[in-house]
This record gives sequence, C-alpha cells and structure tokens, in this order.
Amino acid sequence: MIETVALVHVRDSRVLLVRTHGRKAFYLPGGKYEPGETDQAALTREVLEETGCTLLSSWPYGVFEGDAHGQGPGTQVRITCYFGEVAGEPTASSEIAECGYHTYEQYSAMPETAPVVHAIVDDLHRLGLV
Repeated sequence: MIETVALVHVRDSRVLLVRTHGRKAFYLPGGKYEPGETDQAALTREVLEETGCTLLSSWPYGVFEGDAHGQGPGTQVRITCYFGEVAGEPTASSEIAECGYHTYEQYSAMPETAPVVHAIVDDLHRLGLV
C-alpha cells in the first residue's frame, strides 16, 4: 500500500490538479510522506513544492483507496485527503509540468486519469462542489 496525502482545493466549482513531467494523468497536489511526517507536515511541504503556494488551513475530507496509477499490477494507494485554503496563485514547479483548476467535465473528458483521483473528483461532483 502506497500511503499519500493530498490537498482538495476547490475554487469557482473547479478543483486544483497537477501533472508531473512524463505523465499524462493529473493528480491532486500532494504525495508520499517523508519519514516521521504528520499529515499536516507532509501536506504543507507537498503543496509548497508542487504549487508554490502556502497552505493556510486544512480540514479532513476523507480517505480513498484503490489501484495505484502507473504502478505494477496489484499495487494499491491510500490517499488521505484534506480540504484546504492556500495563499498565492498555484504555478507549475520543477517537478510539475502543469498546474491548474479543472471542472468536472474537463477532468472526466481527459483521455487518461488515475482511478483513485477519478473517484475523488466523482465524489466532489456528487457533493455539488465541482
């Protein structure tokens, strides 16, 4: 099981997504924990690294599990998600090729998506947030 933490940041009914270099699928800003990190420490670090934004506040959203995109067969991922507010305008960083806000329709029309991220975006849509 790959353990990760992710930010769910919604603005104007659009969710913030990032795409790393060499990948086609978009993901929520976030990533794996460094040794000894708490959820908040990892989330704060990853959001800054991937978007250049400072995490101002966050609150629990949910935990989603499923097949890990781009990993070997049978590899699972657990994403602990937090809603959050950021300071600054998200921009792509050295490890991020694209960064921006997407509607549910835009995300659903993408030719390649990560299964667990797709489940999260579907849930946000069900909740009327995107």
